[in-house]
Amino acid sequence: MKHFFVVLLGITVACKSVWGAQVCFDELGCFTDDTFCSDNNFPPWDPEAIKTQFFLYTRNDPSQYEVLDRKDAASVTSSKYDGSKGTKFIIHGYTDTIFGERFLDIKDRLLAKEDLNVIMVDWAKGADSLYDKARQNIRVVGMEIALLTALLNSQFGADFSKMHFIGHSLGAHTAGYAGAAQPGYGRITGMDNFTSAGLDPAGPGYRNVLDSCKLDPSDALFVDCIHTDGDYIFQGGAGLLEPLGHVDIYPNGGKDMPGCFLLDPVCDHSRVLYYFAESISSESCVFTAYPCDSWDNFRRGRCSLSCDAGECTQMGYNADLFSATGSFYLQTESRSPYCDSGSYVL
Repeated sequence: MKHFFVVLLGITVACKSVWGAQVCFDELGCFTDDTFCSDNNFPPWDPEAIKTQFFLYTRNDPSQYEVLDRKDAASVTSSKYDGSKGTKFIIHGYTDTIFGERFLDIKDRLLAKEDLNVIMVDWAKGADSLYDKARQNIRVVGMEIALLTALLNSQFGADFSKMHFIGHSLGAHTAGYAGAAQPGYGRITGMDNFTSAGLDPAGPGYRNVLDSCKLDPSDALFVDCIHTDGDYIFQGGAGLLEPLGHVDIYPNGGKDMPGCFLLDPVCDHSRVLYYFAESISSESCVFTAYPCDSWDNFRRGRCSLSCDAGECTQMGYNADLFSATGSFYLQTESRSPYCDSGSYVL
């Protein structure tokens, strides 16, 4: 049944266009088809068709948003945005919307945890298309995000290094494009990076490609990725096992999550959102992740579980508080609370 997900992706095996074409959109600049990852289903949609929207939430009124328009400075200057505070951007992925309860839950937990700005990025129109076209569209969305952050910086003095992007699926790579366009962002968390702080970065079309085609460590001062659905697509996977950040975390090996079953083809891919949300609020149990060279060695007890010399990190919200880099593993529970209470607590 997981193979049905392959059909849902709408991936096309199209003839490659002749490299050299380009399309330009207002102040976003021009986009070309001069690399392998940018030529399939080129060009991206016009931003007027993608209809990217930015919704600002603050702690003073966490249930009400203000719409920020990158082309209308007044919408920004008249908002409740506070440039002295940190900013969290939440970016959804393929065929999704930012108003899903999982993203709203993350927003609410963030505002309960910290007094900051939360900007939810919705590009649902551009995400509801063939997968290869959505891959094209995130190039435009990433540039739109970069222009908005530049506006926040110029109007409010917002510090790029205090900006944290939380991207799920294609949203992780979207954050990567934004970071490539505007250097200096503090953090990108990629969650199950659908093939950019990316959450399970997307996998299809992102394996063994140039860094410029996907989220990579140069896109922010700190890039952390959580992988939960890294099987190849013909095995029902939608994420990416390939290391993409300064820190790459593989709960349960990064492929099959406890509590997910074959009859639910998106469970593994979306489970990372619940892990991240829980990592924001949990005080008594943390997602300690241990360095190891493979899941097989980790589960066979061949890797040290000592964190005395700072070798470990934490999955999720607190990952940037630790200096260790590389690949890390941990186990989770099959249902909430997902944190394994037997984990070593730093």
